[in-house]
Amino acid sequence: MKELKAMFDLERHNTFKMKVKAQNGLFINTAEDLAKLDTDKYLILGSGSDVLFVDDYSGTVLINAIKSLEIKHEGNFYKVRAGGGILLDSLISELVAKGAYGLENLSAVPGTVGAAPVQNVGAYGAEIGDYIESVEFFDLSTKKAGKLLKKDCLFAYRHSIFKEDLAKSWFITYVNFSLPDTFTPNFTYKGIAEEGLLSAKAVRDKIIALRSAKLPDPKLVGNAGSFFKNPIVDKDTVEVIKSQYQDVPVYPFADGLYKLAAGWLIDRAGCRGITQGNAGTWEHQALVLVNRGGARPCEIISLGKYICAKVKEKFAVDLYPEVRLIGKDGEVFWQDL
Repeated sequence: MKELKAMFDLERHNTFKMKVKAQNGLFINTAEDLAKLDTDKYLILGSGSDVLFVDDYSGTVLINAIKSLEIKHEGNFYKVRAGGGILLDSLISELVAKGAYGLENLSAVPGTVGAAPVQNVGAYGAEIGDYIESVEFFDLSTKKAGKLLKKDCLFAYRHSIFKEDLAKSWFITYVNFSLPDTFTPNFTYKGIAEEGLLSAKAVRDKIIALRSAKLPDPKLVGNAGSFFKNPIVDKDTVEVIKSQYQDVPVYPFADGLYKLAAGWLIDRAGCRGITQGNAGTWEHQALVLVNRGGARPCEIISLGKYICAKVKEKFAVDLYPEVRLIGKDGEVFWQDL
């Protein structure tokens, strides 16, 4: 564990490329590093691909750099123990090559293994929680290690127990997966339900191509992927929208509710490819807010609020951010900005 100088520059540690700083920064290379910490104000960070810093952070940023990996073949499954600091896509690449299947639909999703369970990241019909066996963590408040089985992680759409207040002090050290050694394609997303995808490698390559075609590379254009969650609405709301737009994408959710495509709503509200100041929405996917160069946090927020207002005005549907919003003292709520 190497301590960095005061006023740690966070620009390289958030994919939105916000020019923000933290009071201090620490790279956590092993679980043992966590027991040595002496700070009561901290922010846990992976690759910064799911956050928007709205201000400088006045505490210590703890960057997950635990990268050890164990892969064991047991029966018809691969048991995988992956360090929280490993890039998720790098892990998926290695697993597909070894014949461990299930995560290929999450190919090219940015971020680290440790951050993935927090949001229960999902893409192209798959969610990471479907393949997690358990999650190991270190509780920074009690200085004790813990472990949660899948059933206790409370995985749901873009949610898990790790987003709840009781888990704010939990630093995810390792994620344990159980992955079958037989490939069963997940073609629930119509964009990959086509002939010719007969292997996990073919599915992975197809998804990488799809994402590259419609999403900006965060190495080139500052962004945090999908900025808003897909809204969950009731049947009456769906029927009202369908009466005007027969092509609205609607997906059954749970308990008689439905999921709408936020990108479609934003597009139809006239917000795809727009620019306000140095912030904008991506020309090929309206759900992605981008830093067009030198954008300040207030410009991203202002654009996001404008989009919410336009969608509300046109469809009577509320949008809420999928990204985490981090202010001077930690996570903040969208409605308070």
